[in-house]
Amino acid sequence: MKILKCLEIGSTAVLLWLYLETIFSLIIDCFYFTLPWFVWGAIAVIVLMKFFIHVPTPNDVQVKKFLGIDPLEIDYVADFMSFDNILCENEEDLKENEYDDEKKEELRLKHEEDDKNCIRVCAHRGAGFDYPENSLSAFRNAYQKGVGAIEFDLALTKDNVPILFHDNNIDRLTGFEGNISDMTWNDLQAYDISATHCLREKLNLHGERIASFEEVLVETLKNGQRMFIDIKASGNEIVNVVLDAFKKYPDLYNQAAISSFNPLTVYNIRKKDPKIIAGMAYRPGFFTYFNYNGQKGPWEPRYNSLHMHLLASMMDLIHDWAFPRLTYYLLGLSFVLLHKDLISPEVVRLWNNREVRVFAWTVNLSSEKTHFLRNLKVSYLTDTLLS
Repeated sequence: MKILKCLEIGSTAVLLWLYLETIFSLIIDCFYFTLPWFVWGAIAVIVLMKFFIHVPTPNDVQVKKFLGIDPLEIDYVADFMSFDNILCENEEDLKENEYDDEKKEELRLKHEEDDKNCIRVCAHRGAGFDYPENSLSAFRNAYQKGVGAIEFDLALTKDNVPILFHDNNIDRLTGFEGNISDMTWNDLQAYDISATHCLREKLNLHGERIASFEEVLVETLKNGQRMFIDIKASGNEIVNVVLDAFKKYPDLYNQAAISSFNPLTVYNIRKKDPKIIAGMAYRPGFFTYFNYNGQKGPWEPRYNSLHMHLLASMMDLIHDWAFPRLTYYLLGLSFVLLHKDLISPEVVRLWNNREVRVFAWTVNLSSEKTHFLRNLKVSYLTDTLLS
């Protein structure tokens, strides 16, 4: 009996496999002859991206509350023309409409409100030419000058204390040598980041210490300052730092946004908390070269090793292609921070069609500031608020 039972189960299994194989073969043949494989592959990729990888952008109300109105939507003609001329073409039109005074006042108030909420200028590292970069004194100066937003760099010390610092080492700002990743928070408190500042004596800048992420958040939130948090570190530690900060200070959802050159950092944060507004900083050759400008192009290679240089170049090729096509969508970006030498009317239009706000960095000349605001209608990050 046991042998017969085993044979019955075995024959059933064989028949089941034959049925499944036949059905599967028929389905494959039908699909193969109806549409090419690359079409089915594309459909599979779209479904994968849409339902499993893509992180949706925060709601429009939240994004607009933080970024303010898009400069492209502001009628800059009002800066040069009277409201009478905006509302009516001639005096007869003005006399015929008894509500023109109310309309003019309404338009004027709307224009002033739009102008107030729009982030035209963002203090890059707190405007590091005027005061020590990424310092509390720089952020206070930006607040006093009524700047729309500040930007600062977030890094981690050896003992995983989140601090505001841009470089990998302290050499440029302090005159001493040492890597941030090799120094603890207590070690770093001994250094003055105003030591090499060009206005040190004129502004009597002495004893400016590296700021902690916590103390900056407390002060900027109290002042109602909007902030762009540019993440320099990578890994789970910095992701958790950002997530914990937004959990501890819920006002950050309306007053702060994160950004990074590294798409994985942005993705890992937004995947866990899609309510966080995010953007990406971009310039060509980021993974291969340390620097870039419009005249030289990418320069100063990151790696001496040929195979590492080639690998980084391949990453740049993929990143440059994917950034305006896939990356912005998968990450759910609300804005992009683009190198100023990359921005043209076509670039602004491309991102505007994707409903992504454009910011230029770093714009320091008065003529360039005028160009971006008046001609391109693009907000910018700047190192100085003096011009």
